[in-house]
Amino acid sequence: MVILVSGCSMDKVREQADELYKEGEFKAAAAKYDRVIKMEKNNHFALYNRGRALEEIGEFDRAYSDFTKLINMQKYTRKAMMARARCSYGMENYKGSVMDLNVLLKGEPDNLEALQLRGNSYLKMGEASKASDDLDKVVDRDPNNVHALVSRGAAYARMGMGPFAIDNFERALRIDPDIPVAYFNMGVVYLHHQYWSEALRYFNIALDKDPDYAQAMTRKGLVKLNSERYSLAQACADFKKGQEMGDDEAAEFISENCR
Repeated sequence: MVILVSGCSMDKVREQADELYKEGEFKAAAAKYDRVIKMEKNNHFALYNRGRALEEIGEFDRAYSDFTKLINMQKYTRKAMMARARCSYGMENYKGSVMDLNVLLKGEPDNLEALQLRGNSYLKMGEASKASDDLDKVVDRDPNNVHALVSRGAAYARMGMGPFAIDNFERALRIDPDIPVAYFNMGVVYLHHQYWSEALRYFNIALDKDPDYAQAMTRKGLVKLNSERYSLAQACADFKKGQEMGDDEAAEFISENCR
């Protein structure tokens, strides 16, 4: 049996979807937009908003499909391409993210959101130099961008530029002292340079800020494994806690060092 929906009823569904979207009820909004798009498959406004709602609730694959349809329809093209790049990043498809962002940045070289996301994507791909190039531009234009500072610090750290990395993390923490990843990254730099007490201090702060920070617990174990001030048993206790908290790398350290 085919159920017909009147124009008036469909207008009401669209209004309900829009209201839910504005209120941040993204899952419910996406369900309403499903109904709209089922009847009006080329409704680009509904497609974009459904994609954004799905992105907000972490359904990146479905959101990606909506943004791809919009790009193919040549509707909201640049906004849809930026959103699709975010979805690619969310799905850990960093090369795909960079491809869309390259296209965007050709037309909008000063698009800070695109530069920052491309920098983060390069960082995930292990291309620290390219990441720092993009993040330098972001920080130059937006010096209080905490997340760009942290990401640039991580890029500098991977390039072996420890003091510059520390400077970026400290700048970020002066703006917002409650960022666990900045303390964690500070600890990683000090760990790499074998400043055991400083590394341990920053991992402890990261855990104070986020008690579920599994990687920080595992890195505490690495500090204790390498420092003469601690025993192997103390290191293994931290590795086991890190494993229990969900850090897969902790299991490797346990296998290699602990009975």
